[in-house]
Amino acid sequence: MSFYELAEKVIELERSGRKIIKMHIGDTNLPTPEIVTKTAIDYLQSEKPRYGSAAGLLALREKIARREGCEIENVVVGPGSKHLIYGIMSILLKRGDKVITPDPSWPAYELICNQLGLKMQKIKTSREDNWCPKETDFDAKLVIICNPNNPTSTVYPESWVRKVIENAKKRGNFVILDEAYRALAFETIKNYDGAIRIRSFSKEFNMEGWRLGYAIMPKKIAEKMIKYNQITITCVADFVQHAGLAVLENEEEITTKNRKIWKERADIITRVLNESGFEFTKPDSGIYIFATKPEIKNADKYCMERLAADLAIAPGTDFGESKYVRLCINQDEKTLNTLNKLL
Repeated sequence: MSFYELAEKVIELERSGRKIIKMHIGDTNLPTPEIVTKTAIDYLQSEKPRYGSAAGLLALREKIARREGCEIENVVVGPGSKHLIYGIMSILLKRGDKVITPDPSWPAYELICNQLGLKMQKIKTSREDNWCPKETDFDAKLVIICNPNNPTSTVYPESWVRKVIENAKKRGNFVILDEAYRALAFETIKNYDGAIRIRSFSKEFNMEGWRLGYAIMPKKIAEKMIKYNQITITCVADFVQHAGLAVLENEEEITTKNRKIWKERADIITRVLNESGFEFTKPDSGIYIFATKPEIKNADKYCMERLAADLAIAPGTDFGESKYVRLCINQDEKTLNTLNKLL
C-alpha cells in the first residue's frame, strides 16, 4: 500500500467508527494560532473576498521579502509548497530532463516527475552518514533538497548544501530547497543564495488546511510562476493571505513555542524507540522520526499490522527504505510514552 493510499485507508476506517492514532501523515496536531482564525474572520466580516494578484497579496509579499532578505519581485505566493514545487518544475524543465534528490525523500517529488515526464534519480544515503550524500556535484537539470529532510528530520550540513548549489550553478542547473520545516529546526538554518527556496505555513504555523506557502526565486522565474498561477489557481484566497500576514507578524512567539513542543516530543520518542529496540538518527527538527529494527523485514506489512491495532504509521517504502517506518511525532506526552505497547 502506497503512502497516499494508506492516508485514504485511515480516513475510511475513521468513517467506519474506528479511533486511529494517526502518526502516518504530517499533521502537527497543534491548534492553529488564534491570531490566524481571528484575522480571517474579521476580514471576511468586513470585506467581500475578491480576486487578487497571482503573485500574492502585496503586504504579505513585502513581509516575506523582509523575512527572507530578498526583493519583493523574488516572492511568489501559492496554495502550499506542493503546488509551488510542481509549478516551478513545470516551467523550468522539459520532458526527459533529469531530477536528482537524496534518498530517503518525500514521495511527492517522484510523483511530480512521473506526471511531467521527467527522469528521477535518487541518491542513496545511509543512517551511518546521517542520511547525507558524500558527493556534491550532480549532473542533473534540477536537484531537490528537503532541508530539514522529510522523512528523517535531519538537517544537511551547511557546507554540503552550499557546495551543491555552487556546482549546480557552474553547470547552469537549478536547485530547489524545500524548507517546509525550517522554522522547526532545533538549530538555526541560514539563508542560501543561488537556490530556489520553498517555504510553507502548514508545519511552521500549524496551518495545514489553510493551504499557504511561498517561493523565493530569481525575478525571471518568478514572472513565469506568476503566469502559472494565473492559469491554474488564479490567486490564493485573500482572507488566507491576510491570516498568513498576521502569523508572520507574530512569528517569533509562535515558532519558539512550537519548537519547544517538537523538541519535547522528539526527546520522548527517541527514548521510547531506544527502549523498543529501534535504530534511527536523532531528529534535528520536528516533525518526524525515521526508524527501523531487526524485526521489520517488510515495512508495508509491519505498518498494516500496526493499523490493525489502530496505530497508523507510514511505511518507508515510498520514501526509499523498505525496512524503515516514518512516525509523525504529533501525539501528546501520554500517548508517546506508551507507544512501545503498539510498536
